[in-house]
Amino acid sequence: MGIFEEGRTDCVRELLKPAERVLRQGLDIRVEGFGKRVELWNRIADNYDRYLEGECGSFLNDLNAHFQAKFEGALAILAWSFWKKGEAYKPAADRYSERELEAVERILRYNVFEIYTKDDVMKKIMRQDGNILGLLRDYYQGTDRWIEGVLEDPDVKLALRNFLKYKWDSYKGKVNDALSEATVRFDWFRSFLNEVQREEESIEKLYQKQMDGIRKRYEELMEEMMTSKAEEVERLRREKEELERQMKELEAKLENDEEKAKLREELERMRSALDSKLRELQRREAELQRKEEELQRKEDEVSKRIREVMELAGKVEKGSRFVRRDEAKMLEMNFVGRIRGRFRGEVKLSGRTFKVEGIEEKGTFDKNAYTGKLSERDLKNVPDNIMVEVHLREKKFIGKRQPLTVKAVFYGRPERYAEVGFDTDPLELADVNALLVDARAEAREGRVVLLVASPTGFEKRVKSYISSNDFHRNFISENVSLALLDLESGELTYNPHDEYAKALAPFLRLERDEELLSRIKDFLEERIKAKGYVRLEEAAEKFAEDAVKKAFQELVKEKGYVAKFIEGVGYVLVMEGFL
Repeated sequence: MGIFEEGRTDCVRELLKPAERVLRQGLDIRVEGFGKRVELWNRIADNYDRYLEGECGSFLNDLNAHFQAKFEGALAILAWSFWKKGEAYKPAADRYSERELEAVERILRYNVFEIYTKDDVMKKIMRQDGNILGLLRDYYQGTDRWIEGVLEDPDVKLALRNFLKYKWDSYKGKVNDALSEATVRFDWFRSFLNEVQREEESIEKLYQKQMDGIRKRYEELMEEMMTSKAEEVERLRREKEELERQMKELEAKLENDEEKAKLREELERMRSALDSKLRELQRREAELQRKEEELQRKEDEVSKRIREVMELAGKVEKGSRFVRRDEAKMLEMNFVGRIRGRFRGEVKLSGRTFKVEGIEEKGTFDKNAYTGKLSERDLKNVPDNIMVEVHLREKKFIGKRQPLTVKAVFYGRPERYAEVGFDTDPLELADVNALLVDARAEAREGRVVLLVASPTGFEKRVKSYISSNDFHRNFISENVSLALLDLESGELTYNPHDEYAKALAPFLRLERDEELLSRIKDFLEERIKAKGYVRLEEAAEKFAEDAVKKAFQELVKEKGYVAKFIEGVGYVLVMEGFL
């Protein structure tokens, strides 16, 4: 017996034999006959029960999880084969959901990475092998995020999640290596990935165009229904009844049969005209109902997609913003202009006067790598991550005049704006740390106030750290002050004990249009109460998009809503508890 287990491994190996056979075949098990696969299912299920009953003794947790994952994985692959071939086998159907079986299929499709070395994969990519490129395309389009959601789903069996995680971890390292190396080695491969991204954007734009067209027509028909169905139909019915009543009263007074016949004929003519009008209105009502149902189906699809993403991603911050390339560039130019405009002549800080001795401006991102890959217009719209350095010196006649440097940097991810055209993730702590390292090195001859302006905001843990006592002790005491400016929400964050950051706050923060933001938030909340979410495009039809995004972030903070970019839907604000 080994030192790491308490049970009998030779016993487990014997019980695992049919499961190992299925695991070796993987998805190819589907070529076996139905009867053979049923036989394997029964043997594996029986052996699994014997193992769980303790026939081979007990094992430490890691080893026990490893053995259970093999049994569960083999059964899941067999269940997948029945499901894939449309065969009714109740034990398998009862044991696994379609989502679990889809996860088995999506992961094991990457089994070619078990037999290919890194060089083999590079050769396949160089030859533009359709199978390998298809797998890399699916991975790039979000397979990894989808699988991570399955692995975190408590409704998926733990033993099956262990099996899937082991398999996926063994594949995705090679997939990531292949993507990284192919991007460096082959120019056409970078174009291939860009084309994948453009396809996603085109599909999304087409879908949104269709949705907007249906919604617009629906609103028009609703307006017609309000006048025709609710008012005109009822009015015509009343008019018809009144005419019939009047005609009957008149008929009763007539004695001439010929006149009575003419009156009945006129009554029938009017009744026919009114009936025709009513049928037309009813036809329009039926058409309206059909359009309404179509719109509802589309809305249900959007709601389903939002629920799927929220279920997988929860309230993680990645994907919580959406800033396009041209928007990022405009934010950068406005930020630089505002900083240069506010630091002129003399500046009063905490009762002391500082003179502006100079302002320097420089880009910190080299866009040359994208020359020729982007059009001249698009390249100019990629942010330069410009830093504006403002050099100030205290004005006084006696004593040393203290220097003060404000480094205001627009800090985005230019490579994302260049490669995919937008960014959806807030800045991380590692991004801010890199800037702090440089600031500390430059703070030896006077205080440096570093302002980091982000178009996509900051993760919560970044802001928590900046506000902490640890930051106060480790940085402010070393002549470094830090402020974070969220260019979308306008929020300015700094350590509450930092007197320099506090004094400079009026020069660093954004202006706010409170009345406009209030109107936008009212509009958004009205929509959210009606259906649980609101899309950016819907609100941007009535208000400026940058103002809507700012309102999104304010409601995230005030109401606990979740802002999320969802492929196929767009940027949405979702109510807490929408699931």
